[in-house]
Amino acid sequence: MRFADLHLHTYHSDGTRSPREVIDLARERGLEIVAISDHDNTAAYFEIKSHADAAGVTLIPAIELSCIYEGIDIHILAYAFDPTDERIEHRLRGFRATRQRRGHDMVARLRELGYDISIERVEELAAGGALGRPHVARALVERGHVASVSEAFDKLIGTGKPAYIDKERFRISEAVELIHSAGGVTSIAHPIHYPNHPELVPRLLDQGIDGIEVFHPDVPEQERERYLNVARFRGCLVTGGSDDHGTVKTSETLGTIKVPESVIGKILERIS
Repeated sequence: MRFADLHLHTYHSDGTRSPREVIDLARERGLEIVAISDHDNTAAYFEIKSHADAAGVTLIPAIELSCIYEGIDIHILAYAFDPTDERIEHRLRGFRATRQRRGHDMVARLRELGYDISIERVEELAAGGALGRPHVARALVERGHVASVSEAFDKLIGTGKPAYIDKERFRISEAVELIHSAGGVTSIAHPIHYPNHPELVPRLLDQGIDGIEVFHPDVPEQERERYLNVARFRGCLVTGGSDDHGTVKTSETLGTIKVPESVIGKILERIS
């Protein structure tokens, strides 16, 4: 039986590993099916597809979309869509441009507050990927302004903090329609991260989302059972992954979630 991790990040969004490192480490840790789900960016898929094939790893086109629903930030994972679909790339290109402007504005605000970081260094940390708050946070850590990425968020760049600047998000209906139109499916990422999630998740499924990320390091066994039962009752997809970001987090996560191939058969059918 093969095992999968359908939630991995690279330096094309807010991870620290290259796509090649992700594939090689996944293979080393017993994973033969991988989805690199960078935020609003599919660059890793095109960079590493041939290497994944050579390494014997099935690479599923994937992305993590930033959405808004009833004022709540929701992350939607998308899988098995046509990665060459121009509608997706056009929309994501616009998102990346607004993220870039947001990063510049956030650095400017931090400098006004007396924090000596440069946009040049933040862009280096983004390594050509979608510039985000984790890159700003890492620049703050490097300069000794904070002790950790989490402190940077808690003190300066988290929602409502002094240097926070809001970002553009998809409407749920727009994200679902876009991915479905390209032949893909969607899943609610890390469901327990959202306020009042037992009531919210069914409402999100009513918006047309196809599945729930039941297997995730932050989802305890009791909640995992809850959402497995929801998925069975509603007939929706079950997905899972480690949400690995490389060295951004204090503990190693890649390889901690191994989803059996049989669980994601409907996703694999779409790419066969």
